Amino acid sequence: MKKILIFFTLLICLLLTLFNDSTLASSMESNIQSFDANSLSRTDGSYWIWGEERPVPIQIHGLTNVKQSFESNIVMKNDGSTWFWQQNDPSREIEIHQINQLNRLVDIHQKWNTMLALDEEGRVFHIDLQGKLDTNQIKDINYLKDLEDIIGISSYYEYRPRNVELRWIFLKKDGKVWINKGSFPNVELEPMQSLNNVVDIQQNIALKQDGTVWTWAYEFDNEVVAAPIVTLIEELTDIKKIKTYGNSNLAIDQENNLWFWGVTLTGYSDGTTRHYQWVPVKLNTINDVKDAFVIERSLIVLTDSGDVYVTSIQREAMSENPNFQHLMEDVEEIKAGARHLILQKKDGSLWGWGINKNGQLGVGDFKVMYDTPKPMQKPVSVYINSETVVMNSGVIIKNGQAFIPLRSIFENMGATIDWDTYSKTAIISQRREEREAITINVNYTTGVVHMNNQEMIIANQPFIIGGTAYLPLRFISEALGGRVEWISGEDKILIFVD
Repeated sequence: MKKILIFFTLLICLLLTLFNDSTLASSMESNIQSFDANSLSRTDGSYWIWGEERPVPIQIHGLTNVKQSFESNIVMKNDGSTWFWQQNDPSREIEIHQINQLNRLVDIHQKWNTMLALDEEGRVFHIDLQGKLDTNQIKDINYLKDLEDIIGISSYYEYRPRNVELRWIFLKKDGKVWINKGSFPNVELEPMQSLNNVVDIQQNIALKQDGTVWTWAYEFDNEVVAAPIVTLIEELTDIKKIKTYGNSNLAIDQENNLWFWGVTLTGYSDGTTRHYQWVPVKLNTINDVKDAFVIERSLIVLTDSGDVYVTSIQREAMSENPNFQHLMEDVEEIKAGARHLILQKKDGSLWGWGINKNGQLGVGDFKVMYDTPKPMQKPVSVYINSETVVMNSGVIIKNGQAFIPLRSIFENMGATIDWDTYSKTAIISQRREEREAITINVNYTTGVVHMNNQEMIIANQPFIIGGTAYLPLRFISEALGGRVEWISGEDKILIFVD
């Protein structure tokens, strides 16, 4: 027994060395192949997601070589095939289905109960959603034969005194723009006059090839529906990029200057007031702009040098000289979610900023908001004797140690687990031939852990996040006599059990 305890002590020291902060941070550099606001692909072809009550990335097993993610759990693989995954409740098991009707997608655009998919050939497919996308709906996809040679899709709401209508906008390869004037897709589309040689559309704004920007109204004081009257925004010239967020609009010109117009806000909740600023202003306190976003009443700017700055749109009007604060440096790319951002630094590491109450940032908790970027948790794979462990929750790195979901590991190693709801205590038992029976009691209220009725000293206490109980990785070795290896550069934990 004394030799076993000495072995455990040495193994724990080894694990603390393996899972120190510098080692865990270094492997992020090489294994992220692509990412967006809620998912990523690793260089080994694995696909990972977070958010929607998932505080850290978890792998979707069975999905490999994902090239691009879209809305509503739709992804496209490197071969152009399109797939849909869904999580079943309450088992939380993942189902994966190929969508045979869709291949080589360019974009998916969803508004309320309508989803449109655009492929490389310029064809548009319609899915009539009834709530959340499911396997029955992906079997009922309609090809819209009247829409051909489409290269861009956008939409906006048109407001009238007694009616709100959803408008769909389609940009064709010939640079012309078409719009619906009734219930889509049951009505014919009409071309928008004055819109030729258009290269981008964003809601009710169009960018032409010559760098001019055009717009049309979306609020009216009468019920008469007429063809939109398109007007030139004279202040904007030599524009190369336009972006819209709600009704706040951005433009970047050829000299990498940033322009703002549209809505700013004051007040909160029911007391929010919208202020309309129709004349664009050039923001003189920021330059060399590479990209920009409006998220959670903040204007975030990425510069060519990799610096990220922020200023507020919580004001009655955007001034020409707003005060920008520096958020981060060495940023390569930013992807925007509905209320958050995921930033990738030049070293390959991912960071989150913004609303996090549903785990949108993947940082390992459910803190409502992060107003400074926080490093994302790493997408860590776990193997037991070379077999992949399928987990409903991901590995969390905390204080330089890896914490693993209780049930995901122990149940896969032949242990039984009982849970005392009243005391929040997990009882883990394992009985194997020719070995002493093991019982571990983990009290998640006090943090006290007993192994075969002897209290254990733990440097980092176990914890519960989102209903999932976590234990330090070293407990695998303490409880089951296993050997643990960390594969640097691949973010893999290998557990070997005799």
